[in-house]
Amino acid sequence: MDCIVLCAGYATRLRPLTLNMPKPLLEVGDKPILEHILDRIAQTDVSRVFVVSNARFADHFTQWAADVSFEGLELDVVNDGTSSNEDRLGSLGDVRFVSQQRDLNDDFLIINGDNLFTLSLVPLLSAFKARGNMLALYDVGTPEVASLYGIPTLTDDMRVVGFVEKPERPSSALASIGIYAYRAECHKLLGDYLAEGRSPDKTGEFVEWLHTQTAVFGYAYGGEDDVWFDIGTIEQLEEARECWQKLAG
Repeated sequence: MDCIVLCAGYATRLRPLTLNMPKPLLEVGDKPILEHILDRIAQTDVSRVFVVSNARFADHFTQWAADVSFEGLELDVVNDGTSSNEDRLGSLGDVRFVSQQRDLNDDFLIINGDNLFTLSLVPLLSAFKARGNMLALYDVGTPEVASLYGIPTLTDDMRVVGFVEKPERPSSALASIGIYAYRAECHKLLGDYLAEGRSPDKTGEFVEWLHTQTAVFGYAYGGEDDVWFDIGTIEQLEEARECWQKLAG
């Protein structure tokens, strides 16, 4: 199984911290956000991890990758060739770019590179193997917070039958958190989606379309030790750092 970690954004809301450093390499605790993600990936049967970057920060990731090692994981930094927030490919555009550049044809994970979490990916992937395409869900607590994320409509057996990106009135606080497990056939389906002229920018909008083409399920995290942060602002970064300091004891 492959994994694509999306690290090609420009993180304009985190400036000045991200003027000369990509967001996934900002440190929380004693290491970069990206290394926290890879710690979790290394616990699974994923064998190849493709870190997709923009041209501005590709060297940062290449230098970082030369200094780290994760048992069982082959790291590959992929430069998408963009140089500004205005010409970025978008999240789905980057997934498609890596898929074509590296000729990917296996099942694959997609993880947003600004995700910071203690969640184990093992149960998510076990559910994926048993049922099929799977998105990770997390209770974000309130409708106000939920309105910032993609919210699925689910049947009793957790099949996705609807999906709305950033709804004004969320039907639930159970939100999609930028972790997706897809069957190999979704490489082609993503190509079909983009060929229809649909947005290349939001991974949630692909889910909104995909569940009408093939089965998609949700996996809900909710254990007392499950912690997840979306690092989008300086305030969220500081909150995450405080949380990780407490977790470290």
